[in-house]
Amino acid sequence: MSDTGLYGSVYEQLRTYADSLDRALIGLRNRNDDVAHKARLAIVTLLREITNKNSTNPATRFVAVILKQELPAVSGQGLSLCDSLANMLEQHPPSETELQQLEQVAIALDKECSSTLARIKGKR
Repeated sequence: MSDTGLYGSVYEQLRTYADSLDRALIGLRNRNDDVAHKARLAIVTLLREITNKNSTNPATRFVAVILKQELPAVSGQGLSLCDSLANMLEQHPPSETELQQLEQVAIALDKECSSTLARIKGKR
């Protein structure tokens, strides 16, 4: 497989996770309680999938590695941040601080998407 094909596959997997999280974050801020609740559940499912140490899904494992690398620089907590956010979201709607932490996870994924896209275009 060429580098472009490899990076294209990686980009597609990352973009799927990033888009899912972005859509759920938008829903989480919806004033309709039902929409916000469904968004919370979607984020919990996504975060649980990413933090599942027994996952055999290569895309999930890859996203977990990316977040392990990116989140410590942001929050000092790595994947434990994702796990604690999932636990919290199961209990109640997020506070403003917790929303900011969720946005940091989304930013880490978006940053890696941008970096991978730059590799595809030969800029890195």
